[in-house]
Amino acid sequence: MSDQSLWQQFLHAQLNTFLSTLQEKDKVTNVNIDKLERDVLALGKSMGFIALRKHIKPQKLGEFEQSFTMFKALKEQELWSDYLANHLLKFLSSIPESTYLKDKEALVNADSVTIKEWQTLAPKALYSAMRAWLPQASIKQFQNRYRAYKHRGIKRTDTIDVSSQTKKIIDMAKAELHASNYDEVFELLFSKHYSVSADSEVRAVKEQISDALPASKNLFLEEFMLRLNPNDRNRVKLLIEIAFNEGWDRAKTCRKRKGDPRAEALVDCSIFTTAANFSTDKSSD
Repeated sequence: MSDQSLWQQFLHAQLNTFLSTLQEKDKVTNVNIDKLERDVLALGKSMGFIALRKHIKPQKLGEFEQSFTMFKALKEQELWSDYLANHLLKFLSSIPESTYLKDKEALVNADSVTIKEWQTLAPKALYSAMRAWLPQASIKQFQNRYRAYKHRGIKRTDTIDVSSQTKKIIDMAKAELHASNYDEVFELLFSKHYSVSADSEVRAVKEQISDALPASKNLFLEEFMLRLNPNDRNRVKLLIEIAFNEGWDRAKTCRKRKGDPRAEALVDCSIFTTAANFSTDKSSD
């Protein structure tokens, strides 16, 4: 169980309300509430409580800590209940009949009273009940799957696809910002909670990375193609092929050397002029 991830969820849900309702009798010192909120949001659980203890009396802070304990227990229960409701029967059905210690069909039947009862049990009670039906290896497999599910639920992680070039850019930002993981990179770049203390640093890192990266026309095209639907991607591919072949043929037949034959040929290119009519960048005119 990741206390740090739950702590961040808890802070975003309740910290502002807690701090804004503090009375003078609850405070140890006069404190800028907005600054304290930013500081605590940027810290882990242990350091966050240390920061709060400097300014808030123990009794009031104890109430906040108890709220976190209840928040954590509720989240764990929600995840466990959701997992049993959506995955328990699927898991049991996926186990080969030969693995079962009792009749599989009697257990996984849609009207099974046992399954309905199992879906109300706490983890230890469920694992104990499973031992009459399944070997320990299968129970361990279920536990591992739930741990992975719980990790994703607590962390609230999603998978994003990026090109290898984009990953290099993110890795460079991660190193320059001294971020501990990719989550923190995006937090530093986009979260409002870092806006006061990190804007200048983030801008400097962006400029440094931009200067260090080689110009990549292919990356530009790749990013553009990812935004298009399949039909439009095929059209772009066809236009590039037509433009390439047209340029190849022109290059073999053109003998002009005076002036700027390449620029003149570009102006005569129907594909370019059509695109230029839709462009807001007139630098090529």
